[in-house]
Amino acid sequence: MADGAIVTLAVVLLLVLIGLRTPIFVALAVAGIVGLLGLGGLTGVALVPLALVAQLQEYALVAAPLYILLGEVLAVSGLGRDLFAAAHRWFNRVPGGLGASAIGSSTLFGAMSGVSISSVAVIGRMAVPEMLERGYKPAFASGAVAASGALAMLIPPSLMFILYSSVTGESVAALFAGGLLPGLLLSAMMIAYVVLRAKVAPANAPVDEERFTWADRFAALGRISPALVLIALVLGSIYTGIATPTEAAAIGALAAFGVTGAIYHKLGWTNLKKIFLSTAQVTAAVLAIVGSAFVFTQMLVVARIPDAVTGFVVGLDVPPTVIMVGIMLILIVLGCLVDAASLLLVVTPILVPAITELGFDPLWFGVLLVVNLEIAVITPPVGLNLYTMKSVVPELDLGDIFRGIAPYILIEAALLGILIAVPEIATYLPGLLA
Repeated sequence: MADGAIVTLAVVLLLVLIGLRTPIFVALAVAGIVGLLGLGGLTGVALVPLALVAQLQEYALVAAPLYILLGEVLAVSGLGRDLFAAAHRWFNRVPGGLGASAIGSSTLFGAMSGVSISSVAVIGRMAVPEMLERGYKPAFASGAVAASGALAMLIPPSLMFILYSSVTGESVAALFAGGLLPGLLLSAMMIAYVVLRAKVAPANAPVDEERFTWADRFAALGRISPALVLIALVLGSIYTGIATPTEAAAIGALAAFGVTGAIYHKLGWTNLKKIFLSTAQVTAAVLAIVGSAFVFTQMLVVARIPDAVTGFVVGLDVPPTVIMVGIMLILIVLGCLVDAASLLLVVTPILVPAITELGFDPLWFGVLLVVNLEIAVITPPVGLNLYTMKSVVPELDLGDIFRGIAPYILIEAALLGILIAVPEIATYLPGLLA
């Protein structure tokens, strides 16, 4: 059987397994092994264990469990409550102020955790019930939190950039820098939408009659100073060259323990057990996907699929920008079917050689890819942020969550267009670090 036919059958098998609700890491591993058996028999599979261990020993991946640990510590600290309270005091007189507050606090929390579902869980648990109690429409309230939770994927430190670095070899620090301005721009676009929507259709977000003095506002900033110090500690140590991203993750995790224990007094035995158990579960899930995705991509490499894709893309008689737009559209569709981490790990080895051959910057493409992954986590039927939102506020209807998220998918798509038209938004800060 021709190699192309074997790869096609492996991909069909993968889609069937996903359709049968098989865990994604099992689906990727089974489809990859079946493909390797078809391409090279037992010889093709024999090298998988050694190659798998080599992939999981990638130094950049050491940062992943450390940032996950940092996020889990902050999740039990109560810092999220202070972030939301501070944002509310600054945004309360703005139309849709609670929605804008939720986005602002998600932005800050994302700058510490790097994991989108953690942000949705922490901020959503406080912000959405508060909005519902004050008369906000469920779709308006849940959409703002589920969408802004995805900012943790783009604003450093980002788990997705760590995974992208492990596949491509791009600098994690440069990727973090590349995601900063697009992340802040996206946050501003989301806040602008919430304010305009509340002004045009006030029924979505009743006016907040509560008043805060300037003293209240600055006092609230004082209560979130531990968060600001953590952000400065992690990102500052990276960009000043004091620490690598992995070392900064360790520093941040230790500091998070200090803040949670000394300031918030939340490091009892129950919370410690919860922190380490949740960190182990999330880390194991991520590394299982990394390993199984590597098996699947090894099958694609053996069949020379990246070379074939590169040859096809370079041979197209259309402007490179049109090709990039087509790639983005394909990734948006794939994001509806596959979880973010799996999608990144499978498509990156295939697409990066092609876009490099076209003359595009792989770092810039990494930022575009992560914006696509943000769309993936808020797009049904697979979007994890949507189901996380439902789990932390069970009284919400999934239909309301789906309706609330729709405008933010368009906002994310608009950001993709802006980054394609003005790539310097993603490349300017990394250029300063070079």
